[in-house]
Amino acid sequence: MDKPSLSNAYVLTSLFFDSKGNIASRNVGVTFSLHEAERHKAEGVENEYETFQICSNWQEHAATTELVFAIREFCDMVKELQQDAEFQRS
Repeated sequence: MDKPSLSNAYVLTSLFFDSKGNIASRNVGVTFSLHEAERHKAEGVENEYETFQICSNWQEHAATTELVFAIREFCDMVKELQQDAEFQRS
């Protein structure tokens, strides 16, 4: 099996004051470009970024995950129908 290649994703963050006057951080964007992430950071001391590694075929994995959820949901429906049918027979 081929080892999946990984890509970096950079989540751009920025500090701000919340409604209570506390310093908080919020995500303001995401990019696959280190240059964009560094440019965001250089725009001010309140800006930063976090790096995450993601599988290059993440869309395929997401589709597989959705399929698994759908199959589980279908199995749960079948179990309920079987239980209802058994209850009606008794």
